[in-house]
Amino acid sequence: MFKPKGLLKVISVIMIIFGVLGIVFTVFAYMMLPQIGESAGLDMNAYADAFTPLVMAISIISPVCCIMAGVFGVSGKSMRWAMIFGGIYTLFVIYNVITTVMAGGVLYTLILSVLIPILYWWGIYQSKE
Repeated sequence: MFKPKGLLKVISVIMIIFGVLGIVFTVFAYMMLPQIGESAGLDMNAYADAFTPLVMAISIISPVCCIMAGVFGVSGKSMRWAMIFGGIYTLFVIYNVITTVMAGGVLYTLILSVLIPILYWWGIYQSKE
């Protein structure tokens, strides 16, 4: 048991919300992809190359880790598990930043996705007893 401070609680709730939205939008995107391609007459080969099994796995595992880190951060039950799930989520964020920058795109959402783990780790640091 540890006593989560205010910053950790706020960021953990934000992480839970973003994680749930991430799972919902991922499922929605994979369900709607065939309909969008058929209705717009797009070449689906580019989409098939982009949505590999690795990308699909990362797009599900990352929000789940985000939710779990948020749950452990809010509840204060186990700092160890909060750090494990926070670390895994941070690794996924770093992977996302690297692949996005290599592809040549930098968006404001990329900055937000980096800011959330930084604030989460700062909240963990503040909550140490």
